[in-house]
Amino acid sequence: MFRKQQPRINLLELIPHHRCEFTVDAERIVTVKLPRFRKEWMIQFLVPRWKSPFIQTKLDRVGSFVWLQCDGARSVHDIAERMREEFGEDIEPVYDRLKLFLHQLGKRDYLSLVHPDGTPFNP
Repeated sequence: MFRKQQPRINLLELIPHHRCEFTVDAERIVTVKLPRFRKEWMIQFLVPRWKSPFIQTKLDRVGSFVWLQCDGARSVHDIAERMREEFGEDIEPVYDRLKLFLHQLGKRDYLSLVHPDGTPFNP
């Protein structure tokens, strides 16, 4: 009947971490590489020889900048401030855009968020 009230989480305090491989080209554009399958035998038997065992996602300029800031040391707030320094007024509303971007990457298992004390964030 009564639901236990969940503690409020401040997204700006969380710290994003990469969960997959990536490459950076000469123009600082990031391509994220997520394995098609987690198990080696699945890759061997289910991925045709002419296909890559990775699903590759190329990020745009803003996405690449954010991805490179997600080094496991910077909080979401720090990344938002760096975005403002880099892109100025063009990036506003920065918090809404960053929240949506991190949510999408988290849903695809590209990033994970942790609390400052190191405990994982599970929405």
